Amino acid sequence: QEGDPSPDTFLETFGIKQLDSKNRLLAIFYFMFTTLSTVGLGDLHPRANSERLFTCAILFLGVMIFSYFMGNFVEIIKDI
Repeated sequence: QEGDPSPDTFLETFGIKQLDSKNRLLAIFYFMFTTLSTVGLGDLHPRANSERLFTCAILFLGVMIFSYFMGNFVEIIKDI
């Protein structure tokens, strides 16, 4: 069935099911940071572990910078 949201379908689609535990953890972190940064999954996505690590670092840095600016913005609003 097309569009089946089951976890098994997701794991099979992205090839996570057959990975060993270390590579599976890396893939999980990649999807976690992709979701956290609201980038989402696009047509272009990393396929190698080095690409996933680099993408996780960039996404995490983006979330940290955004959080810093939002914290400052909230402080400014509270002062007003």
